[in-house]
Amino acid sequence: MHNLRRTIITGTERNFLKMQPIRIQPILAREGKPSVDIAEASRIIGEAAVFNDLICIRDKKHWEQVISTLPDDVDAIMPISSPCYPTEIWNESPEVLARRGLPVIFWPLIRFDEPDFWKWSATDMLRALGVTVYLVNNCHEGVTLIKAMAVKKFLASSRMVVFGKQNFPWNVHAAGKFIRESFGTELIVKPLEAFRKAGENFTEKELLAFWEQHSARYLDQVPDRRELLTALRTYFGIRAILDAEKACGFGVNCYGELIIEGSRDVPCLAQCLAREEGFIAACDGDFCAMLNMAMVTFLLDAPCMMSNLYPLNYIGALTEHFGDPLAAKPEYAVYGRNLARLAHCGYVGVVSPEMVPGGRARLSDWGGTYELKRDGKGCGVDSDLAGKQEFTGMELHFNGKDMVLVHGEILESTRHAGMPHCESSALLRFDDLDFFVRHVSREHIVVTYGDRRRELEILAQVLGVNIHN
Repeated sequence: MHNLRRTIITGTERNFLKMQPIRIQPILAREGKPSVDIAEASRIIGEAAVFNDLICIRDKKHWEQVISTLPDDVDAIMPISSPCYPTEIWNESPEVLARRGLPVIFWPLIRFDEPDFWKWSATDMLRALGVTVYLVNNCHEGVTLIKAMAVKKFLASSRMVVFGKQNFPWNVHAAGKFIRESFGTELIVKPLEAFRKAGENFTEKELLAFWEQHSARYLDQVPDRRELLTALRTYFGIRAILDAEKACGFGVNCYGELIIEGSRDVPCLAQCLAREEGFIAACDGDFCAMLNMAMVTFLLDAPCMMSNLYPLNYIGALTEHFGDPLAAKPEYAVYGRNLARLAHCGYVGVVSPEMVPGGRARLSDWGGTYELKRDGKGCGVDSDLAGKQEFTGMELHFNGKDMVLVHGEILESTRHAGMPHCESSALLRFDDLDFFVRHVSREHIVVTYGDRRRELEILAQVLGVNIHN
């Protein structure tokens, strides 16, 4: 299902990175012409779902026996009417659905691509009994729903690794339990030394052979060749641990430990390479951002990135942090309080080649900050985002139950002359930045191209997450 940036060249088969299709049991209410053509529904949905053979119900006893004894690998029930009147067997005997506890999907009328409005009352009645019911508006949203259910299933059995001390608010020891409770995803904490030690097992020849097959996607302007090799070794070490743990993603606490201890084996390039091979990767060990990136990657099959968000109306705080307010050009004044910048580690953030105009990410030395001066070491990623481009931004809250979605436009990527600690940033216009700030979780925001709010709303419904937008 998930093929974006999947360029595994190591020969390793990583089944733990692959979403499995959900299994749907279609059930026809009685003999007659089905209101939904299951073969056509299967064709529309594609490989996101597998359909069991259609079961035609004979009577109430048969219905209750079928629902009660459905195999454990069934993920959802798709009731089909014949004919379309609200007297179906699930209305006569709905309690068995509540006891079985499987989601119910009422698929749209395919010929008209419309919701089956005869199911309005059944939907409400079943929900009142505690049944999870999806009355699908159209086939496109239906496909998104099925993918969302597959994402939920994937997250429930997934693991992610966070490297470094837990001294930021995204503290796994303190708040990671909410992610496990909401999604089932396990968060594993390991010391920085874990990936450093694992990286020692690989030779320079192996690193360079790998880089030869990936380097075309990057513009290499790293001043010191040794820093590039360190970045590659960092990725190999991280990947070895992800493989051993069967973990789908990682984050490293750079500013809380790695950078401030004087090290420069930053995982910027490692993030890009990990995404190429199908992993999730986010800055600073922010596990909420990692979950958001997993949602975008696996539901939408789209690239995404995360960075620090700086509302430009916070002039004092920005000046103190950057030594400059990073003001927008006068031509953007029309957008008033809805302007903000993305910036992290001296650049826009870790932008993968898929999001870069031209498709090549630029590698440079690590960019530093106003407080932690750039020293020419490390391997950073200095790439632009596409300008004049719609975006959707998101932040999952620490409670695992709330998520804010925002929409706007990426106006430009700006080069900041004479600011080595902030060479570049991205200028964003929000539809309503004040709304976002009222519902903000962290300075970290995950961004993907396009208006993807409706698809993410459907995913949130499946995951049981409250959406603020």
